[in-house]
Amino acid sequence: MSEVDITPPLGNTIPGYFHDRKATGIKDRLYAKALVVQAVGGIVAIVALDCLDLTPLIVAGIRGRIAAFTDIPYSCIMVSATHTHTGPPVISTSFYEADDQYLSWMKERAADAAIAAYRQRRNARIGFGVGYEPHIAFNRRFYMKDGTVKTNPGIGNPFIDRPTGPIDPQVFVMRIDDEQGSPIGVLTNYACHTDAVGGTEYSADYPGELSVRLKKELGDQAVSLFLMGASGNINHVNAMDGNEADYDPSIAHYKKMGRILSREVLKAREKIKTASKLQVAVKQTVFPVQYRLPSEEDIQAVQQIQLEALSPAIKANFAQELLKASESRDTSYVEAEIQVISLGELAIVGLPGELFVEFGLEIKEKSPFPFTIVNELCNGSTGGYICTRIAYQQGGYEPIITSHSRLAIDTGEIFVQHSLQLLHKVGQ
Repeated sequence: MSEVDITPPLGNTIPGYFHDRKATGIKDRLYAKALVVQAVGGIVAIVALDCLDLTPLIVAGIRGRIAAFTDIPYSCIMVSATHTHTGPPVISTSFYEADDQYLSWMKERAADAAIAAYRQRRNARIGFGVGYEPHIAFNRRFYMKDGTVKTNPGIGNPFIDRPTGPIDPQVFVMRIDDEQGSPIGVLTNYACHTDAVGGTEYSADYPGELSVRLKKELGDQAVSLFLMGASGNINHVNAMDGNEADYDPSIAHYKKMGRILSREVLKAREKIKTASKLQVAVKQTVFPVQYRLPSEEDIQAVQQIQLEALSPAIKANFAQELLKASESRDTSYVEAEIQVISLGELAIVGLPGELFVEFGLEIKEKSPFPFTIVNELCNGSTGGYICTRIAYQQGGYEPIITSHSRLAIDTGEIFVQHSLQLLHKVGQ
């Protein structure tokens, strides 16, 4: 395992919100982290970057460099984003611009993390386990008492009725030790938006604090690799039972989340029995996914409902995004990649976009593997939010069509179908 710093210079754009933010400071450093596993069946690399998202072109650059400097096949490399909303300038929308010069450097750095992990390979012992943490993640879509559905309706809003769906409280832990039992690192998978920081300072959000806590317990050499679960409709805000004071910036809620999560990770890790042998396999598929085009109803929804609480400048940006989507009628689909890596009893399902938690739960429930995790925003996001069919009917923030979030309403179901097919193939 290896990790390299990818923190950009101050003054760069921080993507994630509906306006352009310029970085004025650094709360904590941003990293690209990598795990390389060579075992019976082949060799794989798993890379995660502290950033909002990754385009297929960025991922291709990272994969290409890794493949050129190692004997890891291009198709056996998985690259994902942690989705921090206080990260580097990696994508462009009507709200912010990517920095091409930074991206060129970041791609090399991310690849170099995997190259370093490859060159530092040693005999290891690996095992898997799960914990349970239901107190820091919440479904952010709510049925309101008037029958509507709203995303993030506000903490303590008296008109909230109930959440529209579940959360996924499972904390997956992969323990990686050397032959003597000393920690090499930990891979963690959890489903909750990394959007607990805000402001204009770079931060890896709660996975960064998780890393800090794990290093304190396991040693500075231990790498904490975080893979984001299906969390398109999950965040850290307890709208029903929380209070505003819990989220005061001076409290640093993301640190509280990292601290709580680290306790569960360490508890699960202690129970894991490791082994020195496992089998590796990789399967993937690339297929077209249809785009949605905005209708008159979509435009009216954006104008009348979604943007009521937003400033005129943000309304103008959303209007521009909708216009971009409507002008893209010559492009009716996008290529989507789903990749499954199996490591013994574990299957990692890499999916593009921000999946609603329901899809992640379904994949895990129907998987033939003892341990299955979903790694979203993986191998280049292809379409923003991937909502359930009923969510598109209900409305709210996530179904809004923009130039970067407009996949067809059956995309999630198609992703589940392809994922399960790959899981059965890789398990044969």
